[in-house]
Amino acid sequence: MILATCLLLGACTSNPQKTYENEVKASNTPMAKSTLEAIHNTQAIPLPLNPGLLAPQWPISADEPRLDFGSSISNYRIFSLQLKKGERYTLNVHSLCNKPCMGVSKYALKPRAMLLDAYGAVIADKPSHADAVVGQISLSWDGEAAEDGTYYLLVAADNDDLGQTIVIDDVWVNNSPLMAVKVDMHSSPFGKISAFSSTKKN
Repeated sequence: MILATCLLLGACTSNPQKTYENEVKASNTPMAKSTLEAIHNTQAIPLPLNPGLLAPQWPISADEPRLDFGSSISNYRIFSLQLKKGERYTLNVHSLCNKPCMGVSKYALKPRAMLLDAYGAVIADKPSHADAVVGQISLSWDGEAAEDGTYYLLVAADNDDLGQTIVIDDVWVNNSPLMAVKVDMHSSPFGKISAFSSTKKN
């Protein structure tokens, strides 16, 4: 009986949906209702440029501010970058499998990211490329700056399907949808991400 109770409690505590619901209710972090408010609610991190294999990593945890997407609430981080009009950019977001990443319990944060202008308007939200293997999810966005200014990369957890197998199905290239990218990990509300850019003048 004791063993069964322990197993049941262990299953509950390892359920990311329950964990997130409990932590988000207890959280005192700011709650944004818009992308502009999300920018103002936290200190933007300068987006690293071409870090190579040493890309820094940041946790997205219950300690970060939250954004209400309507369908779900997510903790997020904001990165800033300066772009000149006509400057080409590639933005990269990698989400790493949560430790321990083994057995059948493989969890990772499914990234929900978007490029914003200084007013919080969404410039791009659908990634240009996506790769997913057991251990890492990689998304990237290619584009060209419409004007000089400060831009913001918002990276949040996609909490719409917590605990479900991660499927990335909103990738578009040349205005055509690609086949869904599926990875044998389950969606977690928290995790560790790296973000960086590479830019090139025309």
